[in-house]
Amino acid sequence: MRFKNVCFVIACLLFVAVTVSCENKNHNFKEISEEEIEYADLPASVQTAFESSEYKDWEIEEVEKVETDMGTLYELEVESPDDKHLEIYFDKQGKIIASEN
Repeated sequence: MRFKNVCFVIACLLFVAVTVSCENKNHNFKEISEEEIEYADLPASVQTAFESSEYKDWEIEEVEKVETDMGTLYELEVESPDDKHLEIYFDKQGKIIASEN
């Protein structure tokens, strides 16, 4: 009986974690797949847009090519000097499509 209770608690915690994670996505597209890439592999238009954005001095933690229901987007996960985290999504022309904490 105790094992069933422990399993139930674990299942509930996992459900809550997944639900909270999904709720933090405040963009209007569905991510289908993502692949980690190097910054140098971004389209030049995305690099230029980032380097001229208000986030240019933030540290890049990860770069991903994301396939979505809107087509290919590029996600940059960045961190500010005061430890704020942000995910910025660019289209291939360098336009910011969405950003989220």
